[in-house]
Amino acid sequence: MMASDDDKTLGMRIMKLSRLLRLRFDRRAAGAGLTSAQWRTIACVRRFPGATQREIAGLLEVGEVTVGRSIDRLADAGWLERRADPADRRAYRIHLTGAIDPLLGELAAIGAAEDAEALAGFSAAEVAELTAMLGRITANLGGEVDPAVVSECGAG
Repeated sequence: MMASDDDKTLGMRIMKLSRLLRLRFDRRAAGAGLTSAQWRTIACVRRFPGATQREIAGLLEVGEVTVGRSIDRLADAGWLERRADPADRRAYRIHLTGAIDPLLGELAAIGAAEDAEALAGFSAAEVAELTAMLGRITANLGGEVDPAVVSECGAG
């Protein structure tokens, strides 16, 4: 099968790479008893502690009901908790609990193993150069964008 011109664009290549990395991480995280939605929710709450369910749904670009189910399961497992928002009696803020620390260690190990496989054959200098180039691309495209606009919680 011949690659189309779309397959040659930077965006398509990065999208395909992102998808492949996510699918591989999903398989490994499933061994830890997590669904993709759950580990993405954990990653989002870890990055934005105290976010509301609505904010998390927006960051993950999924519906509030979907995130709510994930939060429910993670709270039932003791890994997340809902805390009342002192400024809004209708809202709850989502936080990680200390019980999640061993799981975070396991997820970090999975991520490190995936990075090692993805970067096999690269020298330390090449990895540093790639990291710098990706940082430059990010800066060229606006750098750190308002999290309400761009999904910030997808990677493991």
